[in-house]
Amino acid sequence: MQRPSYSRLLVPKKSGDETALGVLLLFDPLGFENSGSDLVAFFRDPGTARSAGDALRARRIRHSLTTDIPEGDPLEAYRAASRPFSVGRRFWIEPGEANDGAPPEGRIALRVPASRAFGTGTHASTRLALLALEDEALDGRSVLDVGTGSGVLALAAAGLGARRVVGLDTDPDAIFVARENAGRHAFGERVRLYAGPLGACAGQFDLVVANMLAEEILPEAGRLRSRAARQGRVLLSGVTRERERAVLARLRTGRWKLAGRRTEDEWISLCLERAW
Repeated sequence: MQRPSYSRLLVPKKSGDETALGVLLLFDPLGFENSGSDLVAFFRDPGTARSAGDALRARRIRHSLTTDIPEGDPLEAYRAASRPFSVGRRFWIEPGEANDGAPPEGRIALRVPASRAFGTGTHASTRLALLALEDEALDGRSVLDVGTGSGVLALAAAGLGARRVVGLDTDPDAIFVARENAGRHAFGERVRLYAGPLGACAGQFDLVVANMLAEEILPEAGRLRSRAARQGRVLLSGVTRERERAVLARLRTGRWKLAGRRTEDEWISLCLERAW
């Protein structure tokens, strides 16, 4: 009996990080690993992995592809080897399957095993969003997480005291994973997760979060602003330096101003609020 296998597609950093991530997402990878020097995507089907490689090559993005790697679960080895790590002042990320016990005193444990859904806290855009959430006064507030992926940011908001958190994603598989992750946390009961577009979400929120690529943020700019309450704010991550100007040009219309900015490598998070 032939052992299950998977394919691994590796993109070195500085090779069009945002563009590479956007291209890879089009081919529905099983998951990602950000190793610090490389972005790695895992695929079950080698043909799909080769097609993703062809798409990267067409955009002149350097990469390497390895197929037919024997493994029961492409992410199993990663989860088994993963160890908890801290982010910012408050968070303790557990990307493995095992519960390693209580987090260090004063830290909030976020248990998000590596999966098909994006967001284990290892990517710079997720870390920037977590750092920005720490600085928001969320106790008793409402939060909308657009493009929730693994649900890590929605769970972080609930862990910081938000009374109501809604997570949206157009990928039903991501919502399935996010609901599993919510079940790992006592405060996950305050998180509601739905599959669907932003346009289907009603109501307004004290904070609207979107950790998405600029290409995904720009078409939703008006809806993102409209979901923020009168005194609400919009927190964006997943923006690269080369796209920052375009994002700000679209979001700072209608009396909105930049209220905060963070950077890590080529990635940027932006916080906007109304300029009354």
